[in-house]
Amino acid sequence: MNSGITKRSVLITGRKTSISLEDMFWHALKDIAAEQRTSATALLVQINQKRGNTNFSSAVRQFVMAYYINLVNDLRKNTTSSLGDCDAGTQSAGVTLAPLPATLL
Repeated sequence: MNSGITKRSVLITGRKTSISLEDMFWHALKDIAAEQRTSATALLVQINQKRGNTNFSSAVRQFVMAYYINLVNDLRKNTTSSLGDCDAGTQSAGVTLAPLPATLL
């Protein structure tokens, strides 16, 4: 996977806009869309509607990170495997995962 930034044009609510993201974020966005049984474009529309004054590319990165952080938090709540008995917001291996605002998801 190339770590370079890829610029793509997308049609959001009838308006063509460009978005620049690292390849890993494009792949993650597509994976999240598949998991939610929707399209990447549909997710981009939702992100655009909720982003406020945040740069669109930054809002997409925040959405992807929030998705995966919440996934890890859910795993921590539901397992006692190698993650140990940690809830969301606790510290493990020097990293604190705090619950994220629902507006990012």
